[in-house]
Amino acid sequence: MITIPSCSRIAATAALAFGLAAGAFAADDAAPAPAAVPAPAGHGLLGQSYVSLGYSYTDLTDTSVAGNTYGVTINEGIREGLDTFLEYSHLQSTNTGFGHLNQQIGDFGVRAFTNVAGMKPYAEAGLGGLWLRAPLVDHENSFLWFVGTGVELQATSDLSVTPFVRLSYANRLDEPRQWDYGAKANYWVTDKIGLMGTLARDNSRDTSYGAGLTIRY
Repeated sequence: MITIPSCSRIAATAALAFGLAAGAFAADDAAPAPAAVPAPAGHGLLGQSYVSLGYSYTDLTDTSVAGNTYGVTINEGIREGLDTFLEYSHLQSTNTGFGHLNQQIGDFGVRAFTNVAGMKPYAEAGLGGLWLRAPLVDHENSFLWFVGTGVELQATSDLSVTPFVRLSYANRLDEPRQWDYGAKANYWVTDKIGLMGTLARDNSRDTSYGAGLTIRY
């Protein structure tokens, strides 16, 4: 059986519907503004495409001789978790009394890394060559290979610190094996330009202090 509502009931229902609609519009007007977009995550050197130009001063243990090294690194992030890089360095010692020692190293390497709770551990390996000219000694050229590991730590969104260790082996040298360990830091001054510093030591207890410029492309 169909019941036809009275006019008063229709009017009350309409008033109730209008009131609910008005309340909904008022609630929308009072809703909080959308949350701000979070700042981008920090960025270090791993996974970036950049050129780095550097200088380091090496204090040679138990001697009065020091070394000045100039170097360039080209790093290419080829895909997530994998970089390739080219390195070249030229070291010249201060005067030994018989002249200057000169050493050049060029190499190519691959570096694989992952992201664990904001830290980026990595492993690397590569091949290259070494050219050495020392006073009173013939030129010595050698094939070399290296392996290394480290972890990139994001101190701030622009500052990363990376402790590292690397083993290099040049088979033609009298002391073919060299361990280098230390830490490097990079600070992005702008989105494209960074400042880099390095502190390192080797198994001969020679200590190096480095500074450089990083240019991202």
